[in-house]
Amino acid sequence: ESGSALEVASSMTWDIKFDSWNDFPVAQKWFATGEAISHLRFLEEKRLVTKEKNDSGIRKYRAV
Repeated sequence: ESGSALEVASSMTWDIKFDSWNDFPVAQKWFATGEAISHLRFLEEKRLVTKEKNDSGIRKYRAV
């Protein structure tokens, strides 16, 4: 299964005082997604994930 950086970020565990991803402030979601992108790029360099753009131009990541 593949997911966008936003989808990956929303499934990660975060040390923040909100009960769920939906409760995160928009700015915090932006920062968290940036953090997820950083991790995904690292994993891509290690060849542990692949990246493809879908028809909408959204990058989707998939574990190898």
